[in-house]
Amino acid sequence: MIIQWCCKGIRDLPERDVRQMLMNRVGLRCRYWIGCDPNPFPVADAMEGLTEQGLDLHVNHYDYQDPATGRPYYETTPFISLSAGCVDRNTTVHTNKTYRAFQTALDFATIIDHSQPAAGRRPGWVLVCYVLVSVNPAVSIPSVAEEIRELNHNRAYSQWYWQGEITAKINVPSAQILSAARWEPRPANTYVATNLLLNRRFVHPAALLDERNML
Repeated sequence: MIIQWCCKGIRDLPERDVRQMLMNRVGLRCRYWIGCDPNPFPVADAMEGLTEQGLDLHVNHYDYQDPATGRPYYETTPFISLSAGCVDRNTTVHTNKTYRAFQTALDFATIIDHSQPAAGRRPGWVLVCYVLVSVNPAVSIPSVAEEIRELNHNRAYSQWYWQGEITAKINVPSAQILSAARWEPRPANTYVATNLLLNRRFVHPAALLDERNML
């Protein structure tokens, strides 16, 4: 098992909502759960959605319309996209390019229209958290995130490989979220952090490390 640090970019939520995310134990929730408010979250249905097909829809076909319900997949996805960064190869010039997790999360949080990234930007939040990642794929196990960026796990081609995605499931508990920072755009595609919230209930993953002290 690997402890993987990640970033998550989210839209410009009110500060009270971000503070609630850090303090309410539940933490970062999947879109399916958010869409059920104020009704109870159907945990069993979400667990049934933890499949290879569901993961492929989440990563590569987020806007897929379910012919049975007419709803887009992103409304019922039990998965949560995080970024851990990625190294991609450019075979033309024989070099590697690093896509940073923070920059990917910042783009998702601040770009208004991803089909036209130069059209405008908005303030957004970037969360720093950790999840558990298995050395093998384990899509149906909710407590383990999937390392989409690992080509030995996900061998099918994806145009989104550069995003360095780590896919969590159902929720990322607040105990695993270290901080949330609000970033505001400035001229020339620069940003400034205008608010930083540290999670007082954050639990360091040291207890999960393969280490035992002497008696």
